[in-house]
Amino acid sequence: MIKLFLFILLTKIMDVTPFKVVGWFNGKYDDIKNIPFDKYTHIVTGFPTTYKNGTVECNLDDNITQTIVKLAHDNNDYVQWRGSYPGDILDWKNNISIMENYASSLPIAMEKCNIDGVEFDYEWNDRFLNKLGIITSYMSNTYTDFLEYLKKSVGNKLVSIEIGVWGCCCQGCGYPLGVLPWVNVTRFNDGAFDFVNIMSYHNQYFKNLLYWESDYHFIKDIWGYNVSKVNLAISYFSMNSSYFKILSEPTWVHLSKNCPNIDPNLNICNGLPFTGKKLNYEIGAYAKKMGFGGLFPWTINYDSFEYNNTLIDWAIAGVNSVK
Repeated sequence: MIKLFLFILLTKIMDVTPFKVVGWFNGKYDDIKNIPFDKYTHIVTGFPTTYKNGTVECNLDDNITQTIVKLAHDNNDYVQWRGSYPGDILDWKNNISIMENYASSLPIAMEKCNIDGVEFDYEWNDRFLNKLGIITSYMSNTYTDFLEYLKKSVGNKLVSIEIGVWGCCCQGCGYPLGVLPWVNVTRFNDGAFDFVNIMSYHNQYFKNLLYWESDYHFIKDIWGYNVSKVNLAISYFSMNSSYFKILSEPTWVHLSKNCPNIDPNLNICNGLPFTGKKLNYEIGAYAKKMGFGGLFPWTINYDSFEYNNTLIDWAIAGVNSVK
C-alpha cells in the first residue's frame, strides 16, 4: 500500500508542468551578459546551417548560440533554434524530399549543437488573404501536419510556434479577419507538437488587462485551446502607427533611457505607449491564475537592464504572487 501511494504521488509530481517563460534573443554577443537566465526557462536563438535541399547542419562556429547554450544549460534552461525550413511550408507535401531531408537531419544537428528544440514564427505573410487572418481549415491542417511530422522526427526535442490572436495587435498590424485558428486545435491539444506562444502584443494606451482577458476567452472558449500549453505574450516594444501603417517600433531598451526609474503605474514613456511595470506584474499574475502554460515576453533584448526599468522582473514577481 505504501509503495502504491508513493508511486501515485511520484506520478502526480512528474505530471506537473513547470510555468514557462519563453524569450527570443535577437541581440549581439555583447548583449548576452544581460540575459536573465534565472527568469527565463526557454531561449530561442540562432539557426542551424540550412541548405536548399532541406538538409541542416550544426554550426559550432555560431559563438552567440553556443555561448547561450552553455549558460542556459548551466541554469537548467532550454535553448531552441528558430525554424529554418527552406521551402514553402504550405506546399511541403509537394516537395516531400526537402521535408524528408530537413526532418531527418534536424535531430542530428540538434544533438551535435546541444539544442533542445525548434520554434517556428510562421505568420502567413507569403499570401495576401492570410495577412488579414483568413486561414482555412486546409491551411491549418497542412501546417499541423508539418509540425507533427517534425515532432515525430525529433522525438523528445521541443517543437513550438507563434500564433496570432484575433484583432491583435494595433492600428498598424494584426489579423482583423483572424477568426479561425492557425493550427488544428484538437490535434495540438492531443500532442501533435509541444506548445504555442500567442502574440498578445497589446501596446496601446492600455491600463488594465482587458485585451489579455479577451485573448484568454478567444483562445480557450472559441478556439478551444488547452491553455496550459499556451504562453501569453507581453510586448517589450512600442508601436508608433497611423491607421494601417506602421511608422516605427521603438523597443523598451531604447525608450527606457528617456524615463529612468519610471513610475510603475505609467504606461507611456516619451509620448509612446509601452507595457508598464505594474501591468507586467498583473499580466504575469493573470497568466498563472488562469492556468496558462507560461509567458512570452517579446523579446529578451528588447527589455531594459538599466535605469531601474527592467520589465521582466515585474512580470516574474506577478507570476510568483500566485500560488
